[in-house]
Amino acid sequence: MRGKRFKLLYFSMGGSEVKQISFSWNRIFVFGLIGLVMLTGVSVLIISSFTGLFHNWKIDHLTQSKSELEFALADLENKVRTIENHVQYLEKNDEDLRIFLEMPTVDSDMRKLGRGGLGVETFTPYLGTDEVRHNELQQIQHVVENLSQRINFAKRSREEITQEYNDDLTRLSHTPSVRPLVGGRKTANYGPRLDPITGRHSHHEGVDFSAARGTDVYATADGVVIEAKNRYTPNKSYGRYVLIDHGDGKCTRYAHLSKILVRKGQTIKRYDIIGKVGDTGKSTGPHLHYEVVVDGQTVDPMNHILD
Repeated sequence: MRGKRFKLLYFSMGGSEVKQISFSWNRIFVFGLIGLVMLTGVSVLIISSFTGLFHNWKIDHLTQSKSELEFALADLENKVRTIENHVQYLEKNDEDLRIFLEMPTVDSDMRKLGRGGLGVETFTPYLGTDEVRHNELQQIQHVVENLSQRINFAKRSREEITQEYNDDLTRLSHTPSVRPLVGGRKTANYGPRLDPITGRHSHHEGVDFSAARGTDVYATADGVVIEAKNRYTPNKSYGRYVLIDHGDGKCTRYAHLSKILVRKGQTIKRYDIIGKVGDTGKSTGPHLHYEVVVDGQTVDPMNHILD
């Protein structure tokens, strides 16, 4: 094909003259090579431009993500510190309750360790490097784990406190501590006295409150009626009386009643009306004889009247 040439004929639609251009193979090769070089250059330029734009977009995106991560990390630190303050308040309140209820206190180190957990971590200032950010994230994780253990410890402690408090309430509600009637004048103390009927020295096992016949008589604590004695010998002993067992070795007796309003085995609450003032049994007039018995021995009832 050496020596051959290509001719390009072209003409105008409005004219009759035909023009031509002839090309040799060498010229075609040169033009093709130049075109290829130009196309390659344009392609490289376009690819470089797009690569640069993508790189810049990626950098901007990573920068924004980093800023958002730093903000989220700082916000997380603040929330963890807030939780830490709440836990410290809870622990302080827990310890105050233990002291109030006379329960064994808990060593602060034991609270912070949560009985074998991780120790308390402290935050380092945020410096912005990946290594510091990673370390700080680990610290937050450790603190959260420790707070979780301390909260669980405080929860168990609060359950113990609640149980102790409820036990105390039960003990208090079953401990005689109020007057057995409203009004009434104390006419005889507990201890040695001259018997008003025999005139001899004797030991008075309770206290006497004079009151009008039919005055309401109240239980002085929660308990169970173990005696409701209606049958009696005139002018002897307690007459009609009620004996209530309050548990823990404590009992109360209400004697010389005109009427009994409870039955044996009945559960009683403090301030329940159990009978009416009378003068049955060994009595010189309407009054209530009130006894407190602890472990089988009578004690001065006035030491158990707080109101």
